[in-house]
Amino acid sequence: MPVKNVTRNTIIALRSKTAESVLGRSIGLMFSKPAQSAMILKFSSEAIISLHTFFVFFPIDVLFVDSRLRIAEMTESMEPFSTYSPTKKAKYVIELPAGTIRKSKTKVGDEVAFLQVVERKTGNGKRITVCRASD
Repeated sequence: MPVKNVTRNTIIALRSKTAESVLGRSIGLMFSKPAQSAMILKFSSEAIISLHTFFVFFPIDVLFVDSRLRIAEMTESMEPFSTYSPTKKAKYVIELPAGTIRKSKTKVGDEVAFLQVVERKTGNGKRITVCRASD
């Protein structure tokens, strides 16, 4: 699922994985290799969500996104084996490769969209790809 910065009209991530379960959110990127995809941690409601990078062996950028899909807080190049305690509530935490925030020119207050790629076959047999926002 691509992640787009709607405010700046930039793609934050072309691919992502979503973790909605307690176990999935707890594991996050632990023991994984650096990738060019994002990890979206989805929570049932907004809360202050502290984060750690124990057993994440590479730096990451992190976006804390509220229920209105606005970036409430962010941190760049969070080092391995460190912790971060945000001051703002979030419903989504998006873990990204280090440097993504800078490259996409993302700022606090920007709106994000989670896109779903759908392929459809047209009447003449050709395929088209449609992206639509989802949450």
